Amino acid sequence: MLMYGGLLVLAVWRSLCFYRCCGVWLSILNYTSLLYVFLVAALSYTLVMFYNCIQQPLATDLDPSANIWSIGWLRPFVMAAPAAVCTTIVLNWFQTEGHVFEIHKDIGIVKHDRAVQIIALPAVFAVMAMASMVPILELVTNNINSEMLETPFGINVQDRVQHLFHPHGEAQLIDVSLPGNFSNQTHLRWEPAKQVALWRYETCFFVGDLFEAWALYQFGKLSLELIKENFVKQAASDVEVEQRAARDLLASHSAVTSLTWLGTITFVVVCVGQTACSLWPYIGGSTEGRENIMLQFQVAGFVASGAAIYNVFIVERAYHEHLSHASPILKFLSVKILVSLSFFQRGLLVLMQTTNRLLPEVLQKIVRYVPLVGDLANMTEVQIHLFYPSLLMFECLLSAIMHLWAWNPREAWYNDDDVEESERQPLLGKKPEKPEVQEAQESLYT
Repeated sequence: MLMYGGLLVLAVWRSLCFYRCCGVWLSILNYTSLLYVFLVAALSYTLVMFYNCIQQPLATDLDPSANIWSIGWLRPFVMAAPAAVCTTIVLNWFQTEGHVFEIHKDIGIVKHDRAVQIIALPAVFAVMAMASMVPILELVTNNINSEMLETPFGINVQDRVQHLFHPHGEAQLIDVSLPGNFSNQTHLRWEPAKQVALWRYETCFFVGDLFEAWALYQFGKLSLELIKENFVKQAASDVEVEQRAARDLLASHSAVTSLTWLGTITFVVVCVGQTACSLWPYIGGSTEGRENIMLQFQVAGFVASGAAIYNVFIVERAYHEHLSHASPILKFLSVKILVSLSFFQRGLLVLMQTTNRLLPEVLQKIVRYVPLVGDLANMTEVQIHLFYPSLLMFECLLSAIMHLWAWNPREAWYNDDDVEESERQPLLGKKPEKPEVQEAQESLYT
């Protein structure tokens, strides 16, 4: 909930002040710098909780699944993941500052701003993946508290909600206590505790998915703007054939844009929907309702992320020539990897385990002895929920490294507008623009 609130505040701050407030440049108070300060604070708190839990003994007496280190390589893999998160934040932050420096010089402001939001995705997602491991570790060390969902931050949310609907009468509180008489206990038994831990785990990814959807939206906007900008340049050509071709392309650009947004908007809607539903247990939702919500959004997210990746692929393939000046290969590759983080890769892990369970017993024994594959196919649910976030953290680090080359702040295409504008200014007087050039320029900003 704190992450939701923080990102919402930053979004409002961005809309109000952007990079300047009353004409004054916001050096450390611009929303991008505040975002990384917020991420560092969240990561610091998460690391304290992480290392505090990981040093405690496992509660194997509650359930054998608590023995998460039965796979030898899993513990060092999980322990190394926080270093990847820290490195990711450092790389993204320094690269973002390069773009902010260009914005300070009033060079390609909109393009650089879209770029910094895309660059921030690995850092945000890595921090949320790190946070998702804390409730799992609290589960296996028997540190899940029954009041974590019922009274977050010491506030009885469901009581407050009930009084909104019954302001003059006695509220009929909804019974959202977990199965059995656990509400007044400090620690829960295994199954109810696992339900609480998994919901908190999913909520962390809901935050990451929401920012991922926003970054994908920004990437789509940037790509389509660059394509349209290229059409405008072609319309300004002195070659009549190119002018006619550019006008035809501009005429069809709106229709192509609408089709392109179909998969992207679907993905955004799914992420926004699951974000809204993440408050379900805090306002009186039942345990069964939580499980249904998670299952439905996992399926919807898998389909939507696949559609979003397909849209990105189609735009890249269809307009590669018109984006060649912006070095699109690494940019599109990095976005495809990041979009697959939320649902697609998790779906592949689930598919692997489901397929393994459907195999004959003899084949299952053979798979068990295959290095790495056997471990992944036979991981317990708790182990999967530690392995998957750790894997994402390393992938976020790789994406951050890729961004160093993919989103270089000094690439020429960022200031194409400025160069083009200066070239239109004659030394003596102002020449009238060709009608087709004026029309093309106007269409770029409509």
